Amino acid sequence: MAEQLYWHDIEDTLGNWSGLGVEVEPGATDKPPLYLRTGANARIRLMHHDTPLFWATLARDYGGVWLVRNPLADGAECRLLAPIDSPTVEQHAALAPEQRIKAWSRYFVSRLSESARHFLTPGYWLAQGLLPESPSTARGLDNWRFNSRDDALTHLPNWRLYGEDFLDNLQPQTLEWIDWWHGGGKLIGLHRVDPEAGRLKWWRKKAREGSLPPVLLWYVGGLASYVVIDGHYRLQAALAENLAPSFIVLSATRVRDFAPSLEHQQRVMDSLRKRGDSVSRNPALSTENLNRVLIQAFDDRPHYHSATQAWASHETEAQWCDEVRQCLSGQGLADEVEAVIARRG
Repeated sequence: MAEQLYWHDIEDTLGNWSGLGVEVEPGATDKPPLYLRTGANARIRLMHHDTPLFWATLARDYGGVWLVRNPLADGAECRLLAPIDSPTVEQHAALAPEQRIKAWSRYFVSRLSESARHFLTPGYWLAQGLLPESPSTARGLDNWRFNSRDDALTHLPNWRLYGEDFLDNLQPQTLEWIDWWHGGGKLIGLHRVDPEAGRLKWWRKKAREGSLPPVLLWYVGGLASYVVIDGHYRLQAALAENLAPSFIVLSATRVRDFAPSLEHQQRVMDSLRKRGDSVSRNPALSTENLNRVLIQAFDDRPHYHSATQAWASHETEAQWCDEVRQCLSGQGLADEVEAVIARRG
């Protein structure tokens, strides 16, 4: 039986949509089809059912993460959602631009919840838009910049992504170094994209028409990176057409209540009283600015913090090391094995 979930729109103080909050009630105890398995000494696997899609481990200096793809898993696509049909694409394309991310967020969350073993584990989740900045989107992949809605008044995670951090899905590398000191996290695909596939050609047409659906991402805290869980071909279509896509980021989240400081509130009120009629003499003290100061001082809405869920591994660390050694050696990368296993950046 699938878990019950409830969603609600999260808006800022001006009524602008900032994200979709999703509460998933405890239900079946089975693992989802896609999940993280973690072990001793910072050893990580991303599992699709019983098959590792990749292995990962943090460098000892926390400067980044080694990512080792499993080439044996490349033939089996990790499909969590049914393909998006043409009527659904056209229905969303007819919406005003500011409504599309909101509508697509509801679409993806609804579809993810339909399976008896769905991806959204019990707890609280957020779905947020990650949209291209303008005008950098027109200058090629290395100049692409993407941001979530930057709104301090909703206390949501603030996501960033750069085109230079997209990993190649046409010719994915077995071994990747995710450098946290220079560039931050990466955009990680889970399978190879066929450049001759008919659906890629269809999505390229939709990209040119301006109706390309967002690419669905999962933020994985242990990697400080985004994993594509739906939309590999949509992403590739956007790259082929040099048209920056939009994204929706799913993140497992902890919600923490927040109580404003009474002393701070009193200091703010005393300061505003002393200013008296200075609003008319100082343009910086407009009514809008005063309202923002008061809202921030008395805002008691909860804070949201990303917290990726993982399952403890029963395998020994030696087994993880053997799997990585066998994978890298089989791909002609035996010289890199020791750096990965020793967690050297």
